[in-house]
Amino acid sequence: MQRSLRISMAIAAAMAGAGLFFISPVSARAANSIPATDTTVSLDSAPTSTATTNGMAETAAPVTPAATPENQPLLMYAMGRISDGNGSTVGQDMDNAGIKVGGYLDIGYTTSFQNAPRPYGGSAFNTEKGNNIQLDQVGLYLEKVINFANPAFRKRGWDIGGKIEMIYGSDADLIHANGLNFYHSWANNTEGDPLDQFDLEQAYLDFGVPIGAHSGVLIRAGKFDTPFGLEQIDPVDNLFYSHSLAFGHVLPYTLTGITAKYIVNQQLSFIAGFDRGNNQALNDDNSMVSWLAGACYKPNSQWMFKPGILFGPEDAGSNGYYRTVGDMVTSWHPKNILNGRLTLANDTNLGYDGAGATLADGYGSSSFLSPGSPGLRATSIGTRIGNAQSACWFDTAFYASYHVNSYLTINGRAEYIYDGKSFIVPTGTATTVNAGEFTIGASITPFPNANLLKSLKIRPEIREDLADHRVLQGGGSAGKHQQTFFAVDAVYAF
Repeated sequence: MQRSLRISMAIAAAMAGAGLFFISPVSARAANSIPATDTTVSLDSAPTSTATTNGMAETAAPVTPAATPENQPLLMYAMGRISDGNGSTVGQDMDNAGIKVGGYLDIGYTTSFQNAPRPYGGSAFNTEKGNNIQLDQVGLYLEKVINFANPAFRKRGWDIGGKIEMIYGSDADLIHANGLNFYHSWANNTEGDPLDQFDLEQAYLDFGVPIGAHSGVLIRAGKFDTPFGLEQIDPVDNLFYSHSLAFGHVLPYTLTGITAKYIVNQQLSFIAGFDRGNNQALNDDNSMVSWLAGACYKPNSQWMFKPGILFGPEDAGSNGYYRTVGDMVTSWHPKNILNGRLTLANDTNLGYDGAGATLADGYGSSSFLSPGSPGLRATSIGTRIGNAQSACWFDTAFYASYHVNSYLTINGRAEYIYDGKSFIVPTGTATTVNAGEFTIGASITPFPNANLLKSLKIRPEIREDLADHRVLQGGGSAGKHQQTFFAVDAVYAF
């Protein structure tokens, strides 16, 4: 079964690369920033026009005319300036075929108030060189989104889409899936050498079928970002430069498998499927598949509820112990409070692993901090810590976003994590750790009215991490109970 599944996933990824170029309707990348104004139907939308986000505000939006070259991002704008020799442009031909090419650039700077040795430790994506400007990510993608609202699609009765996304930078080292790390073995997945690396983040193929007047089914096969949680790998749509303590530890970055999404209507959809395991791709650290299921319910333009669950054997070399992680994202965008400028959200998850306190098997992310080795992994993936036979953890993060004007949005995040028997935070023993973080920042848009520069955002933030054990980074070799960082990044979507 393992061999056949590996072959199936490899074929699906290859088909995603080949199949993007041949089929139609209209596509657009979902806009996940706050506030969202995307007016196209994405793969995660119902088959009517909706604005889509990753949990902060998913509200209905009216249908608007198709994007013109003047209001498209840089790459599609450039395509609209290239003649196809038939009286049109390459960009227009791509629009007609529902194909889009795009990318983003994220460059950041972090400094510690504790004069901590570099690299700075932290949760996933928060390990920085420190006091240096660094390239976090540059990403390129080619995609074709199935538009369930397209009358031609509903009349034809089927369509094919997909996406290929590659990133380069220091963040790529943190998200390599098993079998797709071109630099190191899975046991040393986040080696950090070289600093900047390539990663094939996504490569999947979609097949959509309409059902009735408004419903539809979407089948996805290949390697794709985890469909649950609030924060994501793509930096463009996150509120902050840094990530929550749970990001990358509680939920995997990517999955390789097959999912089926049933879109009931504009308010309700369900998803279920199977995969090779957390952050597993062409290779698998055990011989069993894992499973996922979830839903998204939007009763109105103000509320959104998105539960999800992942379960299956995730520990290296073991098929007998199951890991179960439940996640719940809730967002509220009150129209009658602060003139509709406020959005509140929560991401809560609960996890259990029956094999004991192991260090993030299958997650491949850095730890909060290894005392004595600031910023480095304490043990290799799969190493058992202590004599624990099971581990349980809980995390909840609250988000607030206030849209001041087109130039400025103020953001806040408060988080608490209970790490039973140090499953996530490596202490060397099966010690329960309580930790939390508070982050306040801003998203500054310097040129909101400039077509090619309106996607540029500057995001300064100040962050305080706290823990009841000395697992955070201090100024010496020993860990501390608290750490404070200032960081700022510039992110540009093109």
